[in-house]
Amino acid sequence: MGDVIYLNNFSPEQGGQAPAIEVSGPEPDRDVEKCVIIRDHIEEIMDMISAVHRDPETVALAASRYGSMRLYQLQGRARTMAFISRCIETAEIAEDIQGK
Repeated sequence: MGDVIYLNNFSPEQGGQAPAIEVSGPEPDRDVEKCVIIRDHIEEIMDMISAVHRDPETVALAASRYGSMRLYQLQGRARTMAFISRCIETAEIAEDIQGK
């Protein structure tokens, strides 16, 4: 749905030790490329499951529940809520661009 990936400062006290990743410059680093590939594959799988079951809302709710709960465990409430808010803003911008 978009190309923006923010994985800033995993908190060591929450078990994260991955390096901070920011998209910048014309050449994304390998970690960003890996994140984009994973994101794209997951979106393709979710689209496929939605089509097979003919129930995109249930698939979206299940994926959102898993993602938000897991992200909360890894990043905490504030970062999770901020990420989800950015996702919604990105979807709104995409709709505006597409003229919906």
